[in-house]
Amino acid sequence: MISIEKNQEVETAIKNLMQSMFEQRNYLADILEYLEKPLTPAMERKVEGILKKYGMPNESLAIDERILTDNPYFRNIRLDKIGSEAVKYSKDIIPKRTLMNTDFNRQLGKYLFHYHPVGYFNIDLEMPSLKEGNITWMSPAPSEIISMEEGIRKGTGKCLTMGLGIGLLPYLWLLKDEVESVTVIEHNKDVIDLFNKVIRPQFNTGKSLEIIHGDAFEYFNEEFLNRFDYAYIDFWESNEDGLDDYIRLMEKNVSLSHVDFWIEESILSLAKQIVALYLITLYQKRNITDFITSLDEDNRKLARKANKFFKKRTDVISTEEELLNLIHDRKLLRELLSVPVSN
Repeated sequence: MISIEKNQEVETAIKNLMQSMFEQRNYLADILEYLEKPLTPAMERKVEGILKKYGMPNESLAIDERILTDNPYFRNIRLDKIGSEAVKYSKDIIPKRTLMNTDFNRQLGKYLFHYHPVGYFNIDLEMPSLKEGNITWMSPAPSEIISMEEGIRKGTGKCLTMGLGIGLLPYLWLLKDEVESVTVIEHNKDVIDLFNKVIRPQFNTGKSLEIIHGDAFEYFNEEFLNRFDYAYIDFWESNEDGLDDYIRLMEKNVSLSHVDFWIEESILSLAKQIVALYLITLYQKRNITDFITSLDEDNRKLARKANKFFKKRTDVISTEEELLNLIHDRKLLRELLSVPVSN
């Protein structure tokens, strides 16, 4: 079983970890009051004060609308041609100065404080989207485009993604000289049919785009993934549903350097908190079973994985760096999440 030495450095690190989780909860409560609302100058000053209070990067809240308007997909692909019984096209207006999340969770500092970058456009901006009822199904939103930047940049040769959506990533890949072809795994036949009927004819890239109707989990294996030069897995909507799907992928014990996962750091921010709370419980010599049973079902599963993983290790943690490595190291977290536990 891993053990954590009691000394002043580790004690301070434990306190800082707990404080960072407390501050994150406070930050979310503070900023929530202003999200999805047009900011008056007075409200903007209050938001800037909140960001300063929690040590956020000192950036302007105003977002350059060219992030969207100059994006080739936003500029060239028309979604207003889409109409079906299940999915309808909508052209929503984002009112100017409406504060929104512009990306998914980013880590701030070396402890557990994570935040969503926020900002607004200085103009009313038309945002095309597809909706099921009143629920936005797919849209080339700023957070989607910004969070995919790494995957877009790293695309080369034969590319694979899992999750078709409105074809944002495949389109931007196919425009790159370095990309030879794109393959997509998509489980929803209605999504494929809608895409093939309306969106695909607009691509006009002249490169191979293959869409396979199938289950991402079945195709997530080394033999299939090694057919490609780069793979970017993206079939979840956000952190919450993403963590469950991500864990299922980790449990398949596939580790390949050319495979990345959309918003992985943001997804892992949720797992890090449970790992940290487990290690704090261990350090404080409190009952691990009581800690695990105190959690809700999803977090309980994470805690059981942490318990099984750390029971097999014999590390003696004596420094802050060693402790934080157990919480933040991506390779270690992937191994921890791959540990099988009973439901």
